[in-house]
Amino acid sequence: MEEYFMRRLVVALTAFSLILASCSSFQSSNRAPASAQYFVDPKYYDFQVLVAESLDFRAEALKFAEAKKLNEKSDVALTREEGEWLREKGRKYLEIRKKLMDLAIKEGELFLGENRVKLNAYKGTSSQTKTRPGPYRGPHEGQSVTYTVTEIDPTDKLGEQQFFRIQMALSAALLLLDNYLVAIQPYNDNSALRYVLNYDTNERRALQQIADSYSSPTRRTQVEKAIQFVDEVMAWRRSKGIETSSEESFLYGLSQSSIWYLAVKNGQTSSSFKDSIVNLWNRLTLRGKRGVRAVSYGVSMGFGNMVGLVETRKGYLYNMPSSEKEALVAEMKPLDILMEKTPFRLTDKMIPGHYGHVAIWLGTEQQLRELQVWDQIPKNIQNKIRSGHRIVEALRPGVEINTLEHFLNIDDFLVIRDKRKMSDDYRRKAILQAVAQIGKEYDFNFDVATHERIVCSEIAYVVYADVKWPLEEMVRRYTISPDNVAQLAVGNNPVFEPVIMYYGGKRYFKDLPFSLSLLLKATDQSYAEFEKFQNL
Repeated sequence: MEEYFMRRLVVALTAFSLILASCSSFQSSNRAPASAQYFVDPKYYDFQVLVAESLDFRAEALKFAEAKKLNEKSDVALTREEGEWLREKGRKYLEIRKKLMDLAIKEGELFLGENRVKLNAYKGTSSQTKTRPGPYRGPHEGQSVTYTVTEIDPTDKLGEQQFFRIQMALSAALLLLDNYLVAIQPYNDNSALRYVLNYDTNERRALQQIADSYSSPTRRTQVEKAIQFVDEVMAWRRSKGIETSSEESFLYGLSQSSIWYLAVKNGQTSSSFKDSIVNLWNRLTLRGKRGVRAVSYGVSMGFGNMVGLVETRKGYLYNMPSSEKEALVAEMKPLDILMEKTPFRLTDKMIPGHYGHVAIWLGTEQQLRELQVWDQIPKNIQNKIRSGHRIVEALRPGVEINTLEHFLNIDDFLVIRDKRKMSDDYRRKAILQAVAQIGKEYDFNFDVATHERIVCSEIAYVVYADVKWPLEEMVRRYTISPDNVAQLAVGNNPVFEPVIMYYGGKRYFKDLPFSLSLLLKATDQSYAEFEKFQNL
């Protein structure tokens, strides 16, 4: 088990993009200082990977569902290749799902049946087994009922550990419940998919028992009780001014972004909302002839605002005027590094610091012809460049070449440019290196040493191979964050320089290196200094 990988890749999630693209209730002022020591269960780092991998499956499934127009057609024929793709994705997701189930069930026992979990601040953590008289009538007449009362003191070591594990279990359970809500109907409505996913696999009915378990009132009650307890502890912490670690902020933000969490908080789970889940599963599993394994694909159709695939709002730069976009295209040069921030997406806060994504501007056809590299670019990529696809970026489905319009669904936008005197030969090689990344898989291990997979910030690392990047070591591997990339545009002897900066949807020109240095501190104070400096 790679226990410590990704520890520093999580800082307070932003609301509504990973599971519901909304806004997190935790602001930076509530984050724990970097020097503070908090308990983090080793399994947390593996859980981070499971969440990221779940996003990948959902994104791919949604892309497939939209391509096949599953929400418009009652039946869609599959090619052999498509059928194999579905089987393989189902197999991989079942592995992820089993690990999530293990996390959810273990701590969930604390909330099972009549078991109780209570906040016991400053009084110590303890657990007692109690009994009460059983029913006076019925099959269990005269039998005593045994239950456990767990009192958790978040201020002692044992309580801190127990509460962290409860939060992680709750996040896993909510992720699974939301998967059921968003992953079934578009695939179930297709007869070919029902057959492929339920019968034409090596693991027939593999999800049937899981489906029954998580559609049961018992499981839902466990989740509701856990939500109530976690909310109680977090509210108590806020009332006492007790800071929360970035890891727990991640878990809490993940839970708050769940459709199930919102339903519980709005009092909707006791009626039709919860019943609809049971009805959905009854319809899917009737006589064993429905696509139980359809849940493997985590795709959101009816609840499209899940998992960061659809946001509650668009980025401030989303509707940038055409004239302004044309000016940007004219201003940018091949190999410019593009960076962005999307505070309306939860995935943005899975990345440390201010910026959450890195991409490379490949350039226009004219610019690439001037560099005498156009003819070396594959024809299919040339066609994309001609149609406006000029940004190379690693997204969860893989490395793609996208349009500026696609990229600008963001709030903050930064362009940094190499200050060095680069030869045309260097530029050509770097451009071809960027092109060579297109089609590679997304690297959930965030390891710059891997060559067949790539994460967004590795784009700059790969393209500018001669630059000494500020890498960070995690689990005997080296990784690079977006802010690591931006760091080389500030300070003494910077390799890059900021040439374009948007903040909160507006462009700024005043002393960009200094302004960037303030943003990279990513604290309430530094943001306030930035706004004061820019006369906001």
